[in-house]
Amino acid sequence: MIEPLGEVTLPLSLNSYPKRFAKIVQFLMVKASSAYNMILGRPNLNLFRARASILYMKLKFPTPEGIGEAIGDKGMARECYAITLNRLGGSAPVDKGKKRIVDPEHEVGASQKIPCKKPRRDDKNRHDDEPPAKSA
Repeated sequence: MIEPLGEVTLPLSLNSYPKRFAKIVQFLMVKASSAYNMILGRPNLNLFRARASILYMKLKFPTPEGIGEAIGDKGMARECYAITLNRLGGSAPVDKGKKRIVDPEHEVGASQKIPCKKPRRDDKNRHDDEPPAKSA
């Protein structure tokens, strides 16, 4: 079990104008080896009323202007998977033929500090995606 270090509230925006959808989202911060910056779990997917397709690497969500969609990048997913395996002592094939291009405007540097607050004790074992317990 991984203990949360704290929680941080950040704006999250899916897609671009006119089919953009933005909300303020709360994330738990953990200290764990991962190639991912964040994991958008079921509670946040429900907040956006989004539906995910793992096969097509797409996320669809309603907006006032129609259905918006966020499309994943298979090359980036493979790269993240390979990085994670390498950190854990395994290995994975990496496509050396393609270079990843990072938009500097959206890159978060290691020197940037994001304030966080400690998780509340009552939320420690609560999962928003679990149904409430039935009383006997």
